[in-house]
Amino acid sequence: MKENILKKLNTRDMAYIALAVALNAVCAFITIPATVPFTLQVFGIFFTLTFLGGRRGAIAVWLYLLCGAVGLPVFSGFRGGFGVLLSATGGFVMAFAAVAILYFILSFFKLPHWTQYLAAAVSLALIYLGGSLWFVHMMGGTLVHALMVCVVPFIVPDVIKIVLAFLLSARLNKVKA
Repeated sequence: MKENILKKLNTRDMAYIALAVALNAVCAFITIPATVPFTLQVFGIFFTLTFLGGRRGAIAVWLYLLCGAVGLPVFSGFRGGFGVLLSATGGFVMAFAAVAILYFILSFFKLPHWTQYLAAAVSLALIYLGGSLWFVHMMGGTLVHALMVCVVPFIVPDVIKIVLAFLLSARLNKVKA
């Protein structure tokens, strides 16, 4: 996971970052409507962070969030703007920023390969916790209710998405080098 944080971005880095932002937008568009919509955003975020690494991946995630915040329709349901981030399910999207920071910080260290799986588990927990707490704040109710509505139905699909993101990332990193 160790990478040179201070290195300038070259054209290839910028192209990968732009493609990752576009991929995350496409992953958000693939939606199954529900109280908390089922999307491929978790796949997109984890693929971005594992394929590009902590530095470039964090930049891509933050750019994706910035694009959505300024109004580009990159979030689920072709929505954009601060209104989406401040909606009941916006906490899940905002938590992607924390996950990007975690991966960015981890990129400073030379860590064993298995720590990527631990980082993914912690990151998913951050997404669930941040999203559920925001959901409770916006909608009222209890944390238990929010967890039952916003987390439990998503655990297995999200773990599958993360595993697929790791597998695809590993495969493409072999080709990319």
